[in-house]
Amino acid sequence: MPGEFGRFSEIAVRREVYRDGNNLYFINGQKCRRKDVTDLFLGTGLGPRSYAIIEQGTVSRLVESRPADLKLFLEEAAGVSRYKERRRETEQRIRHTRDNLERLGDIRGELGERLEHLKAQAETAERYRLLKGRSRAARSELIGSELWGIENRLAEIKGGLAEQEVALAALDARRTQDEAQTLTLATARQESQAEQADRQQQIFLGGQAIARLEQQTLHRAEQDKEWQRRRAALAERMQRLTAQLSGEEARLAQLQTGCESAELAHEEAQARQEEAQLRQQAGLERLERVRSQREQWQRRLGELQGEQTRLRTEVNHREELLARIRLTRLKLEDERGEPLQPLALSPLPPLEEALAVAEAGRSSAAVRLAQCQGEQREAQARWQGAQGALREQQARLQTLEALLGEEPQGGLGAQLTLDEAWAKALDKVLGHWLGATTGEPDDEAVLGRFVGLADAPLAGTLAERVSGACLPSFLNAIRTAPDRASALALRPTLTQGESVITPLGEWFGRNWADLGESQRLGRLALQAEAERLAGEVALLEADVVRLAALHEQADAQARAAEAGHGSATTLVRAAEQALQQAREQWRLEEGRQSERGERHQRIADELTRLDEELCAEQARQEAACEALCLAEERLEEWLAQGMAQEEVLPGAQREQQGLDESLEQARQARERAHADLLRLQQEQLSCRHLCELHRTELARVQGEHGQLALPESGEAVDLAPLLETQRRLEAEQLATHQTLAHLENELSALDKRRQEDHKVLIGLQEKLAQLRLERERLLTRRQALHEQFEELGVRFADLDQAALLQADRGKLRQEIQTLEEQVMALGAINLAALEEYEEARTRAEYMENQCQDLEQALETLELAIKRIDRETQIRFRDTFDKVNEDLKSLFPKVFGGGSAWLELTSDDLLEAGVTIMARPPGKKNATIALLSGGEKALTALALVFAIFRLNPAPFCMLDEVDAPLDEVNVGRFCSLVKEMSSTVQFVYISHNKVSMEMAEQLVGVTMQEPGVSRIVSVDIGEAVALAEQN
Repeated sequence: MPGEFGRFSEIAVRREVYRDGNNLYFINGQKCRRKDVTDLFLGTGLGPRSYAIIEQGTVSRLVESRPADLKLFLEEAAGVSRYKERRRETEQRIRHTRDNLERLGDIRGELGERLEHLKAQAETAERYRLLKGRSRAARSELIGSELWGIENRLAEIKGGLAEQEVALAALDARRTQDEAQTLTLATARQESQAEQADRQQQIFLGGQAIARLEQQTLHRAEQDKEWQRRRAALAERMQRLTAQLSGEEARLAQLQTGCESAELAHEEAQARQEEAQLRQQAGLERLERVRSQREQWQRRLGELQGEQTRLRTEVNHREELLARIRLTRLKLEDERGEPLQPLALSPLPPLEEALAVAEAGRSSAAVRLAQCQGEQREAQARWQGAQGALREQQARLQTLEALLGEEPQGGLGAQLTLDEAWAKALDKVLGHWLGATTGEPDDEAVLGRFVGLADAPLAGTLAERVSGACLPSFLNAIRTAPDRASALALRPTLTQGESVITPLGEWFGRNWADLGESQRLGRLALQAEAERLAGEVALLEADVVRLAALHEQADAQARAAEAGHGSATTLVRAAEQALQQAREQWRLEEGRQSERGERHQRIADELTRLDEELCAEQARQEAACEALCLAEERLEEWLAQGMAQEEVLPGAQREQQGLDESLEQARQARERAHADLLRLQQEQLSCRHLCELHRTELARVQGEHGQLALPESGEAVDLAPLLETQRRLEAEQLATHQTLAHLENELSALDKRRQEDHKVLIGLQEKLAQLRLERERLLTRRQALHEQFEELGVRFADLDQAALLQADRGKLRQEIQTLEEQVMALGAINLAALEEYEEARTRAEYMENQCQDLEQALETLELAIKRIDRETQIRFRDTFDKVNEDLKSLFPKVFGGGSAWLELTSDDLLEAGVTIMARPPGKKNATIALLSGGEKALTALALVFAIFRLNPAPFCMLDEVDAPLDEVNVGRFCSLVKEMSSTVQFVYISHNKVSMEMAEQLVGVTMQEPGVSRIVSVDIGEAVALAEQN
């Protein structure tokens, strides 16, 4: 087996199916895709187009399948299905790659535009960085100067803070002494105040005792009057409660008598209700029996009516069936009377010849078209290549012209012809002289006063390397050397005004040297390059015009060839369509002719069957009529019985209605008696409760009246000692008040002095706070300046302290503002432009390389596809020929004669379909569709076995393929399987005894007990040996 599984001696494929619809596939225990399993079986005969597993319907579909479907079986046998699948995937990937290349071309175009934009941004970013560097230096100097001033001011603030803190400490000491004295006085004042409060409390309590005794004397007089009034009111209330209690007890006796009468009435009503319920229950049972008998009669009546309806419907149905049978028999007799028409001659040969001629014309047109298209692509590629080269050279020429700029007519640079090897040296020496304007010949004397013109160049000088009408004389004073070593060797020999120069522009004098390299290409070198490019552009323009004419000519030839190929293709399609239509028409006509013959035979058989069915149906019709008459007689008898039952039911219903009314009246009387009894019982309970309340109230009033008595008069109260004690306490309170006034005066003096100290303290604290606030502000500013230093990447210690002292902050701020304005004038800055430019340029180069690699890979793939197509055609052709030969040899063995063969639908082996034609012995059928089912099955088996001979699968499974075969064909089928079993292992399912006799091992399914299946196997060889022994 090719591929990664070729190293395994055994391959196991497993599929796991889950309830959520997911599937997992494994090959040798490794998880894989479904496509991997499909690819594994390609070319083995066990794939989706398997010819190794043949079921009953497959054999018929095999021979009746479309040409394209039949071709798949041969491709599977040839082993090219794997390559076709790979080819289809590769072509799809190539299409996707082409689309990606088109998109990549658009991206490259956009990237080119972005590169130009980024280049301009990068130049602006470089200018921005230069201005920012100068601004950073000026800002560093300004920040350093300000930081130096802050440091000096912080030192001054530190001294001021020390002085203020000393004064503050002295003031705090005096304030502490005052606070201690104030605390002592406050303690004494607090003790005097406590003593004063105690005496005030004693005075207050004495006054309260005097007032209470006076108030108590007045209150006892008023209390005697209130007690007399309450005793009179309680006596009156006791008389009223005694009268109410007597009335309620009389009413309670009356309610007790009424309750006993109501209970007797309720018991009588309940007895009458129970008696009425018994009579109603008996009436309901009688009514239920009558209704049950009536329902039974109605069910039986419905059954009889349903049976009558069914029998009547059956009679009508059988009458209609007899009419249809007679009508069908008449139609069949009419149809059988039509004679069969013979088939006309086949129209296919002329159309097949026309198709062959059209295909030959299309083949020649296709060859011509391919040749013209190849020439067209080659011409287009050459023309596009020339256009690209022309655009590139034109762009370079425009760039050089832009660098050269506008040059005055007749300038010195235009008058000189130079040696290209010395272009850099001449450009360095002449420099700005190259744009100088030369005068007319009459003005040479005037021009000579400013620039001396050389009469003739001297050997070994720079004037020798250039020629022209106006040659500056100072070139004769510049000697030439091939390299720096030679120039240094000539340096001691130089006279006054002489110098020496190398081709690289290294210029030496007697006591000076100019070794600086130019940052740009010299004007003379640019001019020489521009002249060379102008010549190349002219040649390329002529080449582009010539290639454009060739391209137009190739396009015209390709369009003509394409038109010719289209016309030939149209003719071929028309011929194929006509031939296909003729084949279909001929096939349909043959089918219709065969169907008409079979139809006549089926009509004869159908007429015989209809005659038999007509006789049987007439007998069933007579039996159904008799049953209908009997059912109608039973129905009339049952209706008579039902009329008698209908008369009994109304009387029973009226009697039951009377019983229901009696029961309802008894129930209502019982409910009224029960309601009266409940009402009287409730009134009795309420009366008893009211009596209890009156008794309780009377007992309480009697008890309160007995307890209420007049108090005895108290003795007179003596107030004199209390008044004497009150006067003594007031004198002591006055002395304590004077002591408190003295303490308050001393505390006021201390508080005044404390307030003055507080004002001084506030002044000191404000000064101290101002100094500290200024220090904090300066420290914050110093921290901010240090952070600015960190942002600028500068250390304060690295700055020149003397320069900071002499720095003018105003000028520095003006310089910084000027630089910021220049930065703002630059506009929006893309600081990442330099990196982005390099990244974009690298990406553009990478994409260019990738495009080239992809183009080369696509060309390689297309060449590989063409090579595989050629190999596939050869392999398929060999397989087709071998299977065709095997089919031609196997078919006569199966049928005992006849012939069968395979045909291709076109000459293109990649697109052509495969058809099969079989003619058993004694038949001249035009299509395989005219064969019987058994003949189709045997033909399909012959084709399958022919494929097995070429590419045998590990086994062949046949599922009831012998079902449509008769006994003779079954024998042929068994012979063929027996012959093929020497090379192929057959597993087949069959219900045919002849097929079973051929097998060597029988496996059957039996069911000895319901619902339990068992497998039974028999080895024929062991069975024969056992039979011989017995």
